[in-house]
Amino acid sequence: MKSPLQFFAKVTLLSFFLLFACSSATSSGEQTEREFSVTSISYESEGVKIAAELWLPEGAGPHPAIAMAHGSGRARKEFGNEMAMHFVKQGYAVLTHDKRGVGGSGGEYVQRMNASERNLNLLAKDISAGIDFLKKRPDIDQHQIGLWGWSQAGWIIPIVTVLQENIKFTILLSGPTVTVGEENVYSRLTGDGSQDSGLTQQEMSAKLEESGPFGFDPIPYLKQMNMPGLWLLGENDQSIPIPETVKILDRLIGTYKRDFTYKLYPGAGHGLRINGVKVAGFWKVQDDFLKNQVQIKIP
Repeated sequence: MKSPLQFFAKVTLLSFFLLFACSSATSSGEQTEREFSVTSISYESEGVKIAAELWLPEGAGPHPAIAMAHGSGRARKEFGNEMAMHFVKQGYAVLTHDKRGVGGSGGEYVQRMNASERNLNLLAKDISAGIDFLKKRPDIDQHQIGLWGWSQAGWIIPIVTVLQENIKFTILLSGPTVTVGEENVYSRLTGDGSQDSGLTQQEMSAKLEESGPFGFDPIPYLKQMNMPGLWLLGENDQSIPIPETVKILDRLIGTYKRDFTYKLYPGAGHGLRINGVKVAGFWKVQDDFLKNQVQIKIP
C-alpha cells in the first residue's frame, strides 16, 4: 500500500507555492499594502530548535498573526514566502518555519509513516510552540492568531487548535477531513493523479466505504474547533477524496454547528489549478474571510 508520503510527495510544497509565484500580492482592494521586515528567529519545541522567520508589517502593532503549517514534504520556511508576502502586506505578521529535521531545524524528518498519529502530533506541537513564541511578543496581538496550511496540514492544524487556546481562525488549502487510511486508499486508486483508475467517482466512493475509516482520524479534533475555518478544495483533487471531505464538513457545519465554510473549484486539482492556471479569486476569498475575522490597526 502506498504510504501517505508517496502520494503527497508528487506535489511538493515547493512546487505548490511556485504555482502562485506569478500571483499579484493584492487583496480585495479595501486594504493598503504595507512595508514589512523579515527576521530569522528560532524557538524550542520538544527538545529541539525550530528555525523560523517572522514577517512583520510596518508599525508597532500589536499585529494579528498567521502561523503557517506544511504539507508532508521536506518543507523549508522559504516555501511559504509567496503566501507570507501576500499576508504581511495586508497587515498580518506571519511565522514560517523549517519542518523538524529539515533546513536549520533540529530533530528527525520522518519519511516513512509521516502521517502516523505520533508524527502528526509531534508536528502539531512544533507549530504550537511557534504560537507560544508569538504570544510572548508585544508586537503580536495574542488574541488574533490564526493558522494557515495546506494538504497534510488538514490533519495537523486541528490538533494545534486543541493544544492552543484562543486560535482566531484557520485556513486550509486542499486539506483532508477523512482519515489517513481513507486518503491512502483513494490515492492508491487514483495513482495520486498519475494514472486513470478506470473507476467513476461513485465507484471509488463505494470502495472507500467498503474499506472504512482507519489510521489517524481528524474528526474528534474538528468537532472541538470553536473558531471560524475556511477550506479551499479542488473538485478534481486526486490526492484527497473530495466528496467524502465535503460530506464531513457538511456534517460538522449542520450537526455540530461548527463555524466552517468551504469553496469548491470545479476542475481544479490538489494544487488548486485548472489547466495550469490558478483558480479565480484565490487571494480574494482568503482576504475576504480574514477581513470578517480580524481587525487590523492602521499605523
